[in-house]
Amino acid sequence: MALQHLKNGKAPGEDGITAELLKAGGKPVLEVLQKLFNSVLHGGITPEAWSRSAVVLFFKKGDNALLKNYRPISLLSRVYVLFSRVITHRLARRLDDFQPPEQAGFRKGFSTIDHIHTLRQIVEKSEEYNLPLCLAYVDYEKAFDSVEIWAVLQSLQRCQVDCRYIEVLKCLYSRATMAIRVQNQSTKPIQLQRGVRQGDVISPKLFTAALEDVFKLLDWKGYGININGEYITHLRFADDIVLMAESLEDLSTMLNDLNSVSQRIGLKMNMDKTKIMFNVHVTPMPVVVGNTKLEVVDEYVYLGQIVRLGKSNFDREVNPQIQLGWAAFGKLRHIFSSDIPQNLKTRLYTQCVLPVMTYGTETWSFTTGRMRKLKVAQRAMERAMLGVSLRDKLRNEDIRSRTRVTDIAQRISGLKWQWAGHIARRTDNRWGRKVLEWQPRTGRRSVGRPPTRWSDDLVRYAGSRWMRVAQDRALWHSLGEAYVQQWTCKGL
Repeated sequence: MALQHLKNGKAPGEDGITAELLKAGGKPVLEVLQKLFNSVLHGGITPEAWSRSAVVLFFKKGDNALLKNYRPISLLSRVYVLFSRVITHRLARRLDDFQPPEQAGFRKGFSTIDHIHTLRQIVEKSEEYNLPLCLAYVDYEKAFDSVEIWAVLQSLQRCQVDCRYIEVLKCLYSRATMAIRVQNQSTKPIQLQRGVRQGDVISPKLFTAALEDVFKLLDWKGYGININGEYITHLRFADDIVLMAESLEDLSTMLNDLNSVSQRIGLKMNMDKTKIMFNVHVTPMPVVVGNTKLEVVDEYVYLGQIVRLGKSNFDREVNPQIQLGWAAFGKLRHIFSSDIPQNLKTRLYTQCVLPVMTYGTETWSFTTGRMRKLKVAQRAMERAMLGVSLRDKLRNEDIRSRTRVTDIAQRISGLKWQWAGHIARRTDNRWGRKVLEWQPRTGRRSVGRPPTRWSDDLVRYAGSRWMRVAQDRALWHSLGEAYVQQWTCKGL
């Protein structure tokens, strides 16, 4: 099973063995690999070739004379990558069991949408009830490359991982080296003193296990945002961290605590990229971590979505989404403008452009204005695919009959309805449902019409007890058809 999931077309490590070669070997190769892997597990000694990696530099953009404009790619032995997949599959559930709901990175059943939704709900309700809210977006300098190996191994012991796996990883990292390959020439091997290995499928699990040890040392009782009696202090997606507090004084304390404890395992906060924001209900004061005053920003891109405090400005959310969609479309314009059959263009658009434009939209509060802007952008892309312009005066219905692309309003409304049902039926202890049911008792709404809430359009179609209705999947599905229809009507 693990061998079948090994990707083809990947450059091999120093041993020159490719995934295709391993798969072509059939049963005899599988038997040899089984004996090798069992020998490694029982003996705790890994082949030296597994500890070696070749690093090649890929140019990204900008000045090609600057090293920072290159992305390092680590080439590992494909045999080791296969072994790593096997042990990662075995250890994943145990390591995940020791992770809190605040950590959503590299966990089965979790996604970025979990945290985007949670954060948006906290921002939305803080605005509606005039509650103070402070946020800090923490950035570590080369986090995966800096974490101490002893801290990783210690975290595995805390997670009660079988000592055989710990010994294997200890052996692997004790002699880990890398050689930088430039123009078919390699440097001498460089001993790795810290950091988890790039390109290794188990590395994210090792990092998040070590990071959890950091947060376990933090005494933040009474800090954070009170959600119906429970305090949420932060959200994590691997090393993407956002801290929450009701005052800048509390936020400053939390940041300095995190900075101090993180340094114990080799993690250093990047003060230039760590940003803070707060709403109008917070008393301003400088936030200093170490000897650095942190920058205050009005907006921040968190997990690919723009977060702003204060009254919602849908242009600030929709426009970047449209720009990303056009960027994805532009990279494929040579295909969209070619003579290939339209059905292939439609499939390419559906798989490569539409997901970019609709990412994270299930966490939005829907308005007619937002939908209209997205639909206008999609129609422009459809005209570009057909090679027509507004001057041709083709009706939208005629264009759609030729392109047959999925209507963007239909897609994002369907995504939201599906996500809402998923949240309502959730029975675990994640924050997504807790913040959705949160009814702040300390704040007061402003006089006048309240801002558009995420759940307003759900309530219109399923009633105020929509979360109870969603427990019936068949009923929820039937109501969803009417919900989607309202956003795909001709009037938009």
